[in-house]
Amino acid sequence: MKTNLDKYWILDGHNDSILAIPRQKRSFAERSETGHLDGPRMHEGNVKAGLFAVFPGFTKKMLAKGTRKWFEIINAKENGLMHIKNIDDFEKSRDSGKIGAVLHFEGVGGIDRNLTRLHEYRKMGLRTLGLTWSNRNKFATGVSFLGKEKNRGLTDTGVELLNIAQSLGITVDVSHLNVPSFWGVIEHTHKPVMASHSNASAVCAHKRNLTDDQIKAIYGKHGTIGINMGKIFLNPLYPGKADLEMGFDAIKQHIDHIVSVADINTVAMGSDFDGIKTPTCMKDCTQYPKLFDFLLENGYSEQDLLKISHENLLRVFKQTWV
Repeated sequence: MKTNLDKYWILDGHNDSILAIPRQKRSFAERSETGHLDGPRMHEGNVKAGLFAVFPGFTKKMLAKGTRKWFEIINAKENGLMHIKNIDDFEKSRDSGKIGAVLHFEGVGGIDRNLTRLHEYRKMGLRTLGLTWSNRNKFATGVSFLGKEKNRGLTDTGVELLNIAQSLGITVDVSHLNVPSFWGVIEHTHKPVMASHSNASAVCAHKRNLTDDQIKAIYGKHGTIGINMGKIFLNPLYPGKADLEMGFDAIKQHIDHIVSVADINTVAMGSDFDGIKTPTCMKDCTQYPKLFDFLLENGYSEQDLLKISHENLLRVFKQTWV
């Protein structure tokens, strides 16, 4: 059974292409065998829109530089991209044949304590943000990849940022947060949250993945969890280890587990493309149709695929972009 490409279009919850493309000296407009994303491959994989991350954003200078590069790539006519600023823009971009791009900040250390720049970036079209990457800033603390885990959580300034972000219609992302910061966000948000690119810790016990209690908390907020295609976050046998030969079943195990702990409305796509190394089965975004064929052939319905591919994340944006 083959999926309907037009029907199951992908809204991908996270990519790092804005950082990767200039570093790899390639063009978004031209098909490449380097990296995971470019315009031609996104069209082939039916990826109609995505959250294009600005990273790193540790300082004011870094955040400003990353945002300038973001607009440079998004606004280049040859790239065929459209800046998504509101819900109606998703349909407009598809109708125009362009790829929709949501301005996302992966860490906001460069935002000032008075949050003036948060208002400025919102006027520029910022619609989603994560408080930290895997580092510590004035707002919160991220999961540490190296060294001892830091227990510090959400700060008072972080609470203020959350309140203003929600009032401005900016979706809050909990991927990369350490455990105390995660629970601080859950306590201080009144709208749905997303984990843009995180998997299930019960399947792959990497500390960047989510525990069952965290999955339940996101479900309780009517949020979503975007499945990360990074092989170290997928591997059910050896967490954190590379396994190029993992198949689609490894991805399905994470989807299955999140559905069992929460429900089908909690699962989305959040590839982390151009920011991770992937198993061969998901060598780039052109493999999405094959993944969805596999899910359709192994227990998931057409309605399930609609939700996973774009409906669930769109719902979260509709509930938070107000």
